[in-house]
Amino acid sequence: MLSRFIPLLLLLLGLSFTVQARVLVLGQVSERTEKDYAQLRPMVEYAAQQLQGLGISAGEVKLYPAAEELVAAMRRGEVDWVTETSFTAARLMHEAGARPLLRKWKRGQREYQSIIYTRADSPVRELGDLVGQTIAFEHADSFSSYYLPRRMLEQRGIRLQAMESLQQPPVKGQVSYIFSRNERNNALWVHKALVVAGALSTADWSNPARVPPSLRPELRIIYRSPSYPRALELVSEGLEPALTTALQSLLLGMTPENSPELLARYEQTTGFEPILPDDMQLLNDIYQSYLAW
Repeated sequence: MLSRFIPLLLLLLGLSFTVQARVLVLGQVSERTEKDYAQLRPMVEYAAQQLQGLGISAGEVKLYPAAEELVAAMRRGEVDWVTETSFTAARLMHEAGARPLLRKWKRGQREYQSIIYTRADSPVRELGDLVGQTIAFEHADSFSSYYLPRRMLEQRGIRLQAMESLQQPPVKGQVSYIFSRNERNNALWVHKALVVAGALSTADWSNPARVPPSLRPELRIIYRSPSYPRALELVSEGLEPALTTALQSLLLGMTPENSPELLARYEQTTGFEPILPDDMQLLNDIYQSYLAW
């Protein structure tokens, strides 16, 4: 008699396991969705395959146009894992309960700097000379091309005022700023004297696709920030401890020697390392500055 119920029992158990299995979602803020999706998809699919024993059935990428939307998605439990810069990471940690997992060596860089630059023939020589002038930041979610340069200016007692358009005259006694929306515009606006200065990361400055090499001799750097983590991996507050530990171990074990193609596709990553105590303080400081703004 019992043997008649065994197939039904196995079917029910199978359905139970199917319901429990779920998709691992990797999220990011992106304005270049097609490119970023192609960079992130292989990694999350590989991680999902390796984590099948912990109930992961597949990997998926979700991209969001602004940090606010990524924060909201993480709060709703729609994103498990994020790879981001320190600025967005700080917001995710404080507003969505995200937990920093690892430092990421992105595009071969463990750390990077923010630079402020102007035309080579400009009379601007230092940050104080920008008062009464205009500067282009990239966008409001940029760590290296908004948060860092703005913070450095404010730490010197310099006030900033947002501009509505390039035609708007700068405000006396302050630095007027506008968003260029991308790195190439940032460099071109400075070169064409549409703004007096621009702000970019050292990674973008050395990237010929973002700052054409023909422009660099006609531009001059007037400020370099201290170095900061290039990128961070974070997980959601609700990600199971076993999955968090397994994902951390999986990423730490990946090197250019044993996973060259996969890491190269994952935003040209060359490795991961543990979060440092100073990183947590940095994320807290970033968020406090953000609140003040």
